[in-house]
Amino acid sequence: MNILATYHPADKDYGLMKIDEPSTPYHRMVGDDDEGAVSDSESNEAITADDLAQQLAAAEGKDPKILMREEEESSEEEDEELTPEEEAKKNEFEMKRKMHYNEGMNIKLARQLIATELQEDEEEKEEEDYRDEEMKDETEDINIDPPQGGKSTF
Repeated sequence: MNILATYHPADKDYGLMKIDEPSTPYHRMVGDDDEGAVSDSESNEAITADDLAQQLAAAEGKDPKILMREEEESSEEEDEELTPEEEAKKNEFEMKRKMHYNEGMNIKLARQLIATELQEDEEEKEEEDYRDEEMKDETEDINIDPPQGGKSTF
């Protein structure tokens, strides 16, 4: 009983954790701007169908906010004036990146190379087999029989 009490105490739960605190609630942010955005829990007013239709009509033709932010960032990068050395380095990097991430094309090329090598090996093997057959046919035609007749001239 002493061993059981030592190695298997009653309050030991063997790796199972008990968390007594409640989980943190998640409140999605709603609003047009980041400054004026409020969470779902703060604005409990229901949106009517007419309001929703007006908002959708107003937003028609506009890009989502996330795409607008990406365009702003990319335009800032393009506006930078690069020296010819930096531009050449950038172009070289982009070319190497395209080559590196073009793995699908590399796999296709590798398969084509393997297929052509296998085909060449098969053709060489067929040629060797054909030559071997010709050599056998030529050796079968040559008869080395001793002379018939009785006297040998040795």
